[in-house]
Amino acid sequence: MKQLVVDILLKLAKMDVDTKELTAQVEAQSLLIAALLINARNTNDQSISDTVQDAIVTASRSSTDFLQTDVDLLLTHVNRLLAVTSYVESKTA
Repeated sequence: MKQLVVDILLKLAKMDVDTKELTAQVEAQSLLIAALLINARNTNDQSISDTVQDAIVTASRSSTDFLQTDVDLLLTHVNRLLAVTSYVESKTA
């Protein structure tokens, strides 16, 4: 029984480490995308955020294989990344 508890605790610890790693990757990607979007905004009049959102909506309408909940989740994350961009841009201005 003691070994079972130890094994469960080890698995939980590994899951915690994996979760922290994934979170760090996502945050790093968010900042990288923010920097790229800020740079692109300075060189392009067309809104990249509108283009990305239009592409997601167009792709979702082109096939019935996409679940609306998946599309909504993707748009939520895209909007979060765009919010990071606006925040970074406002703090560096």
